[in-house]
Amino acid sequence: MEERGLRNSYVVTLVKSLLFLIIFCFFIELFKEFCKVFKEKDNYSINVFFFSMLSAFSFYIFLADLNNFYNKIQNFFFRSYFFSLLFPSVVIILGVCYLIIPRLFNIPISKDIFIFAGTFALTGHLIFVARQLKGHTFNSFINYIFTFSILCTLNLFLFEFYLKIAFKVNIGKITLAGIKNGAELMQSLFTHTFR
Repeated sequence: MEERGLRNSYVVTLVKSLLFLIIFCFFIELFKEFCKVFKEKDNYSINVFFFSMLSAFSFYIFLADLNNFYNKIQNFFFRSYFFSLLFPSVVIILGVCYLIIPRLFNIPISKDIFIFAGTFALTGHLIFVARQLKGHTFNSFINYIFTFSILCTLNLFLFEFYLKIAFKVNIGKITLAGIKNGAELMQSLFTHTFR
């Protein structure tokens, strides 16, 4: 009985590893398509996006670890552990503020600040997710990368909606191109692996 449970555990781990590779292929291609579309925007600086990501990582590493503080924010908005991992509350709040404040007070908000703040908050959220999911065994590591890849992909979709507030982009176009390119990457990867 114990041997069957161990075998099932290995099968689940193997399936999750394969699913991780598939999801990761789609995530990489979605992210590349996301960057490509926003590079083409005249009033969007992709450099601000990457500088903000680097700033968030640097802040967490060298200045202050905001993970406990962010955990309290997420727990305030979401009682469910799953929802606290899925939805970046600070990004949602920033998006709502960007929609409301300029209309109420007739104050223009710089799009670069909008990008910087949203990307910083999203990066902080992904750091929080990574720390929440981290495990110490091989099975928990496979579960970690599998779950984290799903959450990264979903958060990228949410972030596209966040950026759609300030920029006119076709999210469907990004998604379809990313899925098509992800399928091609996955096919190429498996063709080269099993040839």
